[in-house]
Amino acid sequence: MRVHRAVTLTEMLAVTGGLACLTALLLPVLRQAKDAGDRAACAANLAHLGQALVFYAQDHDGYLPDCGAASTLGGLPPADGRHFPSRWNAPGTCNWPHVRRVGNQANLWLLVRGGYADPRMLVCPATADRPSLNCAADPAVMGFLATAPDTGRATAAEDRFLRRIAAGRCSYSYQNQFAHPGIDPEEADPRNATTHILQHPASLAVLADRNPYTRTDLVRQPVLSAERRPQANSLNHHEAGQNVLYLGGEVEWHDTPLCGAIGPDGEHDDIYAPERGDIADPQNIPRSATDSYLVP
Repeated sequence: MRVHRAVTLTEMLAVTGGLACLTALLLPVLRQAKDAGDRAACAANLAHLGQALVFYAQDHDGYLPDCGAASTLGGLPPADGRHFPSRWNAPGTCNWPHVRRVGNQANLWLLVRGGYADPRMLVCPATADRPSLNCAADPAVMGFLATAPDTGRATAAEDRFLRRIAAGRCSYSYQNQFAHPGIDPEEADPRNATTHILQHPASLAVLADRNPYTRTDLVRQPVLSAERRPQANSLNHHEAGQNVLYLGGEVEWHDTPLCGAIGPDGEHDDIYAPERGDIADPQNIPRSATDSYLVP
């Protein structure tokens, strides 16, 4: 007759301790592998969006997506035939108060509305974001979040989603396309508010992981203080860095936001801040042809 020896408590604790140590060793490796996979998938998204921007520009006289909204803070819009004070002058665009709530994403949404990009391309896998639920064919829709037509605010379903997981429908920040005509032309040429694929340098950063300092009114994501963290990376990838799409089509990973075009001072531009002025200034636009100011 065989006798089965019982496992002692000491042996069980030793095995449990060994498994715990093995898990502690493996978790960082698994986390690094996931982060690397997320970065690669995010870079692929931006590469596809770069192609979409090229196709859009080819169909729109070389200009990148711009819904034509001009801030009413600075007077009449530029006389460039591309910016308008209200949707009645430019059907399909939003007037300033509405587009101000939606944010710069109203311009980026034109890629989806025109069939150049799928909403899933605009979601970084490292975030809790989910693809947009909005109907891409509706010309009245100017953003990635479903909004109530009477208020322009998030619908009840979207509001519950945003409150539950503090996420959004677009993970990337786009070159600010809003025109602020009241700014002194010597300080900021209003023409720089509409990016042109040939008139601006190929080294200009036009799309990247979400700006860590700004968010739209409809999205309750955490943001950082630019005063305390003036050169922070995007929060998409645990502040390790960000994928950046340049006007020339290249996608690169950078562990610093100082990765934009080289300016007159010989330094790389900060892609998340205007060349001059405070980030919170509602009249901020790109100040020169080499100035990236990527905002949601």
